[in-house]
Amino acid sequence: MFPSGVGGHQTRRPCDRCRHRKSRCIKEPEKDNCTFCHLNGLECTFIHGPRPRKRSRKLSSATETNSPTPSSTGSAEEQITADQAKSRLEGTLGLELHLHSEYIGPASYHEPDLLDLRPSAISLAEYERYFPRRVTQSAAFITYHDRDSASEVQRIADLDRIEELIHPLGPTLVSLYFRIVHRTFPILDKGVFLEKHTRSYREFSPPLLAAVYLVALDWKLFDRILATAPRTVDTESLEILALRTMEDDLKRPKLSTLQAGLLLLQRMKSSHSTLPAQLLSLGQTLGIHVDCTTWKIPEWEKGLRRRLAWALYMQDKWGVLVHGRPSLIPAQIDEEEGTSDWDVGQCTLNDFPEELIGEEENTDGGVDAAAGRAAFLQSIELTKIFSRIVSTFCSVGATKKGGILERIGPSGAMSLAKPLAMELRAWHTAVPDSLQLEPTPSLRLSTNGALHLSHMAAELTIHRALIRTLTPDSPSSLRSTIRTAARARLTSALNLIESFQPEHIQSFWGFAAAAQVALVGAFAGLLWATSAETDEAAGYVEQLEKLRWVLQVRAPAAPFAREALRMLHEEVGDLAAVKAATFRDY
Repeated sequence: MFPSGVGGHQTRRPCDRCRHRKSRCIKEPEKDNCTFCHLNGLECTFIHGPRPRKRSRKLSSATETNSPTPSSTGSAEEQITADQAKSRLEGTLGLELHLHSEYIGPASYHEPDLLDLRPSAISLAEYERYFPRRVTQSAAFITYHDRDSASEVQRIADLDRIEELIHPLGPTLVSLYFRIVHRTFPILDKGVFLEKHTRSYREFSPPLLAAVYLVALDWKLFDRILATAPRTVDTESLEILALRTMEDDLKRPKLSTLQAGLLLLQRMKSSHSTLPAQLLSLGQTLGIHVDCTTWKIPEWEKGLRRRLAWALYMQDKWGVLVHGRPSLIPAQIDEEEGTSDWDVGQCTLNDFPEELIGEEENTDGGVDAAAGRAAFLQSIELTKIFSRIVSTFCSVGATKKGGILERIGPSGAMSLAKPLAMELRAWHTAVPDSLQLEPTPSLRLSTNGALHLSHMAAELTIHRALIRTLTPDSPSSLRSTIRTAARARLTSALNLIESFQPEHIQSFWGFAAAAQVALVGAFAGLLWATSAETDEAAGYVEQLEKLRWVLQVRAPAAPFAREALRMLHEEVGDLAAVKAATFRDY
C-alpha cells in the first residue's frame, strides 16, 4: 500500500514503525524498505497518519522562564525534531538527542538471532519503550527512549544555566575550541557540533556543552574578545554543573557522554577519580570497542567512533602512569588468534573527513590542523608500545615477590627490554619532520612537545624497571651498564623539558603531561636513593633542582607545569635539604 503521492513513489514521511519508534526513517537508494525494516526483514507500511503533536505545558513554562536568548523560545523538542529533518544526524547510532543505545555483546544473554521476534521489533504500541537495531547481521544494539531515564525539563534547565554562565561568549568559545583543542584532540565531529550549535545550544547534552566551554576557557588569552571581555566566567560553577550533569547523563549514555567525560578528564587533577573506569564501561556499552567498518551508519560516524575509541584507549593506558591502577583494556590488541576484546579498526587520515577552509586554516595563534592530526595518529602508535612496556614491566604479576622480574633478574629484564626499546627507537625515527621540536611555524601553537614528552616517559618506564631489578648480588658490570644508560636517559629528559618553547608550553597537553614530567623527577629520585657514592647522589640532587627551576619559570603560563611542580614536591620533596642520607649497598 502506497502513501500519498504518485504510485510507487514514497514520500519522505516516516513509515509506521519508524514513526512509532520516534527515530529517523532512512531509505537507501534503490531499496523499497527503510534501513530499519530492511535489516529486520519487515515491510515498510504507511497505514497510520501522523499523530497530533502535543505541547507540554510544563516544558513550555520552563523554556520561557529560563531562556537567556530569543533563539531558545518555544517547545525545544518540537523545534529540534523539525530542524533535524535534514540533519547529518540521520541514520546515526548513539548521537540521537532523545535515544540511547546498548551494544549486545557475544556473551550477552540476548540472542541476536531472536531480536526480530521481539514485540518491540514489530509492534506499533504506544507504550513501546525499546527496540533493536542491527548494524550488521551479527552486530546489534537495543535502543531506549531517554524519557524512561531522564527529565527533559531538567536537561533544558541545565543547558539554560550553562549558557547563562557564559552568555554571550558561547560562539566565541566554540570557535576557540575548534581552533586549538580539537585539532590536537579530535574527539568531536566539527560539522555536527557546529550544525547543532548554530540551531540551538539546547540540542546538546549538558556535560558536553559545559566541557567544551570549560576547556576552551583555558585558552581565553588567545582570543581578543575573550581576553578583553568585561566579565569573568564563573568556571567553578560551570565545572560543578558539568560534573553533576555528567552523572545524570551516565543513565542514558550516548557518544556525547563519552566525549564529555574525556574532555573533563583533561582538566581533572584528582588521581582518585573513578570516571576513567566508568567511561571505559560506557564505551563498551556504546560498542566503541568493536570494529564498525561494515556497520550501516554514516561514514563520518565510523571515523568519529574510531577516533573516540583510540582516545579512550590512550586515556586508559596513560592512566596507569597517572592513577597507578592497572589498565582495563587488554595489552595485546593485535592477536593473530583473534581472541582480543579490543577490535577497533586502525585510525587513519580517512577518519578525519572535515574539509578545512583556507581562511580558518591560516588563523593566527591556532594549531596547525595537519600537524595536529598527524600527532594524534602518532600518539596512538606510541601508546600501543607503552602498553606493552607496562604489561611487561609493571603488571602485578611481573613485579610481585617471586614474579617473573625477580626470577629472571636484571640480565633477563634487559633481554625483555631490548625489543621494546627498538620499537621506541623505530617509532621516533619514523616521526615526520612536521612533528619534530625544531621547526615551529610562526604564530602557531605546537603540539609536538607533548608528543615527545610521552616518548620520553615511555623510555623512562623501561629504565626505571631495570633499575628496580638490581640487587646487591648483581654483577658490577651489569649494574654499571644499567645505571649509565639510566643516567644518560635522565639527562636527555631534562634537556627535552628545558627545550620546550612558548609555542609548545601554551598548546594542548592532555591529562597525562603533569605525571609524565613528575616521572622525570621521580626517576632522578630513584637514582639518588639507589646511589652507592655520595658524589653521584649529589649530582642527582642538582638535576632535580634544575628540573624544579625549569618548571618554576614555565608554571605561570602552563597549568600542567604547575601541577607537575606540586606532584614533584609531594614525591621527592627537597633533597637538597637532606643533611645526610643512608645509601643502599648496591
